[in-house]
Amino acid sequence: MTRDEVIAKWNSMQLRERDAWVAEKVMGLELSDNMLAAYPKYRLPDYPDFFRDVPNYSTDISAAWRVLEKPEIMDRIQIGLYPTSFGKWIAKSYMAGYENCRVQADSAPEAICLAALIAQGEGIEE
Repeated sequence: MTRDEVIAKWNSMQLRERDAWVAEKVMGLELSDNMLAAYPKYRLPDYPDFFRDVPNYSTDISAAWRVLEKPEIMDRIQIGLYPTSFGKWIAKSYMAGYENCRVQADSAPEAICLAALIAQGEGIEE
């Protein structure tokens, strides 16, 4: 997906749908087939019959920070996060061999998640 396609899809989703998208495409978690969109769950890798709630990546800064700590993300991008004077947050992802990607969001966790999804780029197929 292109940057604009990722942003358009992000803007069309509810909060928990965004969390599920980040869990699947960025964090590599396997989502449950029998979940409601408002209550996304993922399969525990070592215990395939057990599920946990998807973290609130797009609203909780501690969950969003785990996105940045994922080794595959750390190796590919660095994100600079900047508050603005008009209540928005700007995240820039710096990827080797790619143009810098600048996104603006209402909160720091949202900016982190959106920048990480955009950094996945062509790795996100829908």
